[in-house]
Amino acid sequence: MDSLIRDCNKLAKHQSASTQKALASIDAAIMQLETARAGLSGNTRTDDISRAKAQVERAQSLVSEQTKELYTNVAKYGKHVEKVFKLDLGVVAESQAFEDKRSVLAQAILLHFLREGDFEAAASFAREAQLELPHETQVQFEEMYRTVSAVRGAMHDLTAALEWAVEHREALEAHGILLEFSLHRLRFLQLVEQGSASKALAYAREWFPRFGGASRPEAVPSQLDEIEHLMGIFIYARRLNESPYAMLFTERRWEDGAHAFASAFCTLLGLSSASPLSVTIGAGARALPIVCKVSGLLRDKKVEWSQQNELAVEVPLPDDMRFHSVFACPVSKEQATAENPPMMMPCGHVVCKASLDKLARGVRPGAVASGRFKCPYCPGMSSLTDAKRVYF
Repeated sequence: MDSLIRDCNKLAKHQSASTQKALASIDAAIMQLETARAGLSGNTRTDDISRAKAQVERAQSLVSEQTKELYTNVAKYGKHVEKVFKLDLGVVAESQAFEDKRSVLAQAILLHFLREGDFEAAASFAREAQLELPHETQVQFEEMYRTVSAVRGAMHDLTAALEWAVEHREALEAHGILLEFSLHRLRFLQLVEQGSASKALAYAREWFPRFGGASRPEAVPSQLDEIEHLMGIFIYARRLNESPYAMLFTERRWEDGAHAFASAFCTLLGLSSASPLSVTIGAGARALPIVCKVSGLLRDKKVEWSQQNELAVEVPLPDDMRFHSVFACPVSKEQATAENPPMMMPCGHVVCKASLDKLARGVRPGAVASGRFKCPYCPGMSSLTDAKRVYF
C-alpha cells in the first residue's frame, strides 16, 4: 500500500509538471497567432505567418508527447494497482479454519455490533445465530453508546460521562485509568472556549484539587504539572486561536474523549478497549498481501511450510495491534509457542524448548553423566532440569 501511495504522488507531480509545460507551449502559440492576426490588418509578412504555424506545430507536438507519456504512466500505475490488489486468495483460503470456532466467531461479531451501538443488528444476529443476548449486557452497552454519542454530538454534552466517571471512581483508579481527570479537563476547556472564564476558574477550583492538591488520594497520580499548565490559559482567553493553547481546542479532542470513555467502560466490563473483530480484520488485511505472496512463491517452488499455527514471514503491525511480547529463539529462529515455550538456562540466556532438547541430545556419550551441556552463547553449563520456563 505504501508503494502505491508513493507512485500515486509521483504520478500526480508528473501530471502537474506536464500540464504546466503544455499550457506554456499553448500560450506561446496563441501569442504568435495573435501577432500574425494583427499583421493581417496591416502589412502582412510571410515570415510572421510561418513563425505562427511553426509555433502551433511545436505546441501540438509537445501536447501530444506529454499526453502520450502521461497515458503510459497511468497505464503502468493501473497495472501496479491490479498487481497489488488482485490477490489469489485460493492459496491461503482454508474452508475449515473456523469449523471448530464458529461459536467464538459469532460471539465476536455480536459483541462488535453491541460496541458499535447497532443494537437492532445485534438482536437480529443473535436470533439467527441462536445466541443468547443477556438483557443486562445490552442495557450496559446502550448506556455506553448514549454517553459516547452525547460527547460526540454537536453540543458535546459531558454530563453523563462525568457522572459515570465519578460513580465508578474507585474502580477506575484501581485500574490506573485517569478518565475522570480527562473529562474534567475537557469540561474546563469547553467553558474557556465558550468565553466563561469565571465559570472555568470556579470549575477548576472545585474539581482539580483532587488530582493535584493536598487532598489528592495516594492511589491517584499527581496531575499538578498539567493543572499548572492549564491555569496559564486565562492569559490568552480572548485570543485562544493565536495562543500556545490553540492545539488543545481542535475537534479531535471530542473523539479522543469519547474513545477514552468507551475504553474505560469496556475495561470495567472485563473487555478489551478495542473491538477484537476490528483488530483481527485490520491485522488480517495487513497480513493478507504478504501471506499471499509468500504462499505463491512456495507453491511455485513446490515447497510447503511445515510449521503449524505460524506464518512463514513476520508481518509488520502497528503498536496498537500488538498485545503480547513475541519471543524468537536465537538458535532455531522460530517463534515460541505454547508447545515450544522459551526456556532460560542458569546463565540467563533463553532458547526455545526444542532447541534445548537438541542441545541435550547432542552431548557426547559418556562425556558428562548428568547430561550437562554448554550454552551456545557463553561458557556456562546447563541441563534440562536446570532450565526454567519464561513467561512474557
